Amino acid sequence: MVKRKGRLTPLEQRYCLLLALALSTLWAISNNLLADFLSSFWRTYVLQPCLWFLLVSWLWRLPRVRPSGQQRLRNYLNWLAGIAAGFHVLFLLIAGIFEGFGKSPYSFSFFGIVTNLIYVSASLLGNEFARSFLVNHLAKKHATITIVCVGLLFTLLNLQLAQCTDLNKIIEFTRFFGTVFFPSLLENVLATYLAYAGGFLPALIYRGLLQAFQWFCPILPDLDWPSKTLLGSFIPLFSLFFISKIYMMESRQIRRSSLEKENPLGWIGTSVVSVLMVWFSVGLMPIFPSVILSGSMEPWIKKGDIVMVEKMNGAEAKLGDPIQYRYENIFINHRVIEIQEKDGKKLYRTKGDANKSADPDLVSPEQIKGKIVMVIPKLGWTTIVMKTFTGGISPQGEKFFDN
Repeated sequence: MVKRKGRLTPLEQRYCLLLALALSTLWAISNNLLADFLSSFWRTYVLQPCLWFLLVSWLWRLPRVRPSGQQRLRNYLNWLAGIAAGFHVLFLLIAGIFEGFGKSPYSFSFFGIVTNLIYVSASLLGNEFARSFLVNHLAKKHATITIVCVGLLFTLLNLQLAQCTDLNKIIEFTRFFGTVFFPSLLENVLATYLAYAGGFLPALIYRGLLQAFQWFCPILPDLDWPSKTLLGSFIPLFSLFFISKIYMMESRQIRRSSLEKENPLGWIGTSVVSVLMVWFSVGLMPIFPSVILSGSMEPWIKKGDIVMVEKMNGAEAKLGDPIQYRYENIFINHRVIEIQEKDGKKLYRTKGDANKSADPDLVSPEQIKGKIVMVIPKLGWTTIVMKTFTGGISPQGEKFFDN
């Protein structure tokens, strides 16, 4: 990136303040602060798009600051932005294959598509014109800090107050920051870097493709919140690293030889494998590992072995199946020895192969995590030693115990 020096002129300061005021007004409208004056439809689908288009028209007429990137690389940066968005969508689709898809919450009637298209187009154009204007005016010094701050600003501007009203519980607080705030922040930082290097167009391409997938795809991946956190945080971060490295190489800001030593395909492969390993270890894949801490299933499964558990519908468990089920805050790996039916619902009696008596409580289908399909001997002893010092917490964040 080309570093520029200088301070904002009084006129530029005035423009930035007016832009901040306009964005604050739009944020207030989007968060229903004018609910007493206008209905939700008029605020969302009429007033907001009109204000965004007016903002774009005003910014278009203002004196522009040339982006820091080189003119000859503008098209190249546009392609990198499109690849980053495609990479993100591809990983979401792969995750959806494993975890399932759900119906889009948005309307696909003709009227719904048209109104959503107007709303999304106006919001995207307004956000990206404003982002490019701010970052390219303010980043005359301390470009990196400015990019992060502008990214944070647009993250906060696009948050809804309703998303932050019920964060008093730790789990809800964690889910909000993992699935909403951090992914949005990293996406906005990447978009801000694109706007800094190439103007509004590459940022518009990147966020436009992501928004098009979210708003106009009839089926969407139905992911658990850990998957959303992993994908939403990892992919924009990796894309930012990858694009900045490649772009700096092409603009000769770093030696080409130093980047050639770091093969981009190698980085992509390593990143893909890393994500899959994390999914596998925390149980986000159809099959996941568990460490056995007792000898209740000997001689088949011994203490220190690792079992591979395949996720299943609990109601499909059969007599003789070795299953893993949840009992309060622990997971138990025992065999089904009896199937009962009560009020039209199956209940299972389980027992460890090495135990003299069956487990005292019946197991419901909802408690069953999966069926044991493979045993890897002795590989879990390292984990057992570590659990001795960490309180016995499993990769899923639960304690394992066998009768």
